[in-house]
Amino acid sequence: MSNHLLTTIVILGLVAILFLATYIQGKTVSHKRKDRIYTSLDELENQVKSEDMYARRDSIIRLDNLLAKALRIRLNNQKDCGENLKNAKNMFTKNLYQNLWKVHKIRNDIVHRDRDIDYEEATYAYRIYKLGIKRILK
Repeated sequence: MSNHLLTTIVILGLVAILFLATYIQGKTVSHKRKDRIYTSLDELENQVKSEDMYARRDSIIRLDNLLAKALRIRLNNQKDCGENLKNAKNMFTKNLYQNLWKVHKIRNDIVHRDRDIDYEEATYAYRIYKLGIKRILK
């Protein structure tokens, strides 16, 4: 192999690595955005534990909105939560992915079917949303 060909291959390899590094860096979420989402998440924890069923319902809707926001930031788009969950399947373990869908469906039932949510189910949903959001924003 000639020196010119070897040099060209090395340069192209370095350019590819540079583009890859830039792409990966672009996928990270700024600390400021993470902090705002985590602050909102922490504020919702008390609401989830409320004895008021309407406060719990509202908290699940707001948690789903936080999940959607985190997904939009990470995937750099404006799609809804369900579409982005489909696109983000490989970000999660199989179990977490299935549980995220489960709590998203609970949210849909609250919004579309006026479903009530008890304390245990609300705290379960909070835990799943928190795990999912932390995984997205890592």
